[in-house]
Amino acid sequence: MSSSTVATTPDGVHANSIVIDGLFCKLYSPIPPQGGIDDLMFDHILASGVTAFCNSIVADAYPQSMQEAMMNLYHEHGIAEAFPEKSLVVRSVDDIHEAKRSGRVGIVMSTQGLACIGEDTRNLWVLSNLGIKIAQITYNERNAIGCGCMEPNDTGLTRVGQKVVEEMNRLGMVVDLSHVGQRTALEAAKHSKAPVIVSHAGVKKLNPHKRNVTDELIDTVAATGGVIGLCPHSIMVEKERRQWPTVDDYIDHIQYVVERVGIDHAAIGTDNFQYDTHYVRVSRANFERTFPGFFGGYPEDQKHAKGFSKWSDWPNLTASLLRRGFSVEDTQKVLGGNFMRVFGAVWR
Repeated sequence: MSSSTVATTPDGVHANSIVIDGLFCKLYSPIPPQGGIDDLMFDHILASGVTAFCNSIVADAYPQSMQEAMMNLYHEHGIAEAFPEKSLVVRSVDDIHEAKRSGRVGIVMSTQGLACIGEDTRNLWVLSNLGIKIAQITYNERNAIGCGCMEPNDTGLTRVGQKVVEEMNRLGMVVDLSHVGQRTALEAAKHSKAPVIVSHAGVKKLNPHKRNVTDELIDTVAATGGVIGLCPHSIMVEKERRQWPTVDDYIDHIQYVVERVGIDHAAIGTDNFQYDTHYVRVSRANFERTFPGFFGGYPEDQKHAKGFSKWSDWPNLTASLLRRGFSVEDTQKVLGGNFMRVFGAVWR
């Protein structure tokens, strides 16, 4: 088989692509793992072909202080320093290319919410200089910036929120609208002078889950030059209640975005799969007490769509996209090229 032929096979396309996961919640768990999964995921991630992932350092499910946020960042930098042969902290698009070239995984620091900054936008400078490249402006509930998607009355982007978007634009931080309420998200996207993203969500027209995004928000994000990272959470892509969806059901959401706003605006955000440790089980139980029914009753091993539920399934996603009729070029855009374009446009 010639090298040109290999490059167009599913495995060849996957191996030759820059692959970016728009959201992976936590790289490290201090509790001993179950089922042989290491407490550090580097080997699984590297074997998957993922080049870089966005690692949520702060999450407002349990709002944290700036001190806690900085300690999390300190710890995450320590992981990269302890394993330089396997990882590097990403501060530029060039760093992602270097991760690919050197066979390491790039760690893109991000947040899920900004409750930690309070109303003081100077804290964004601190987070940015400590390596945060993407910040989700709210989580499911209200903060000083605006409203999350679980709030019954979304009152929109606040004046503090406007200043946050402006400062993030100035600092070169990507504005992430995942988990954000409809009105707040629309107003933030329209206020931004740079492309914005939704790092991990589904399409509300295909599944009405509160975390999924409307056509209006898809259109508005695309109009900024941004991307929608489609998430394979079963509860967000299921077609029938409690019927474990497949990778093809998930690709329907990618296809929908592509058909609505174009191939340049679809990407991938898995949101934390294949990580079955004691710590994760306890964290999930605590999360479901805070947000009852959020995972729809799916067990941990069915939390994501069948065929794209663990790190080793990434090549299967590539093969499934090609099988669906996506060209090699378009597949590579969805796998990571579109995120790379946005990062290149926004990051300083």
